[in-house]
Amino acid sequence: MHENRTGWVSRIVTALVFLFLLAPLLVVILASFSPTPIVTFPPKGFSLEWYRNIFTSSTNFLDGFVKSIEVAAIATVVDIFIGVTAALSVSRYSFKGRELLIAFFTSPMYVPSIAFAFVLLQVTSRIGGVSGMFKILIGHMIIIMPYIVRNTLSVLASFNWTLEDAAASLGANPVQTFFKVTIPLAKPGIIAGAMLAFLYSFDEAVLSSLLSSPKFITLPVRIMNYMELSFDPTLAAISTILILMSLSLIVLMERFLGLDMFLK
Repeated sequence: MHENRTGWVSRIVTALVFLFLLAPLLVVILASFSPTPIVTFPPKGFSLEWYRNIFTSSTNFLDGFVKSIEVAAIATVVDIFIGVTAALSVSRYSFKGRELLIAFFTSPMYVPSIAFAFVLLQVTSRIGGVSGMFKILIGHMIIIMPYIVRNTLSVLASFNWTLEDAAASLGANPVQTFFKVTIPLAKPGIIAGAMLAFLYSFDEAVLSSLLSSPKFITLPVRIMNYMELSFDPTLAAISTILILMSLSLIVLMERFLGLDMFLK
């Protein structure tokens, strides 16, 4: 009897926690369909006007979305090559300073992104002529690197390196062993890290706001600039679209990798 009562209490507490976490998202989604120019909850009617407003040239959200995708994709692809190489090196070989090197690659997780942005801004200002896209790209490459390194390391921690020796003994050369044995076995960690890195880069606002230029402004900065001038349900509409995009990506993560991979 006591165990049943404890089980019901735990279920109720869990449901309340989920409700507390999801309630703000529900408010944002419902507010995006408000017919009034003021964000109200519950909405006094139904309208898609604010979704249409996202795609008008005056808001520039579509341009910011394209630029955010561009930066996130390039930064993620480049960091896959760097991060996977680093993870393989520190996992495969034992050498002095190994733990220090791992700490170096994961250190951006523990330092505010604005600190990297400030240093990068100072350096590029002294060089001169550096485009806004290049500054943001370098900054994003730095701050998303730990996600690829850590997720790859989590898979390589249980990697059986004798499989490479077995492949070599069967006649595979180092290149064949790398692409047909090592990479396929490490692929879950690489994909998980790449997805997290892409999402973080796409949503990053602090670093981008400091390094952006008038010709290159990402979506989060566009949203921040729009909030300074007006606060209508357009913001709720674009937030709803981003929520659905993130939810779709989470479903894909669970479908192909399992969310436990992201918790390692």
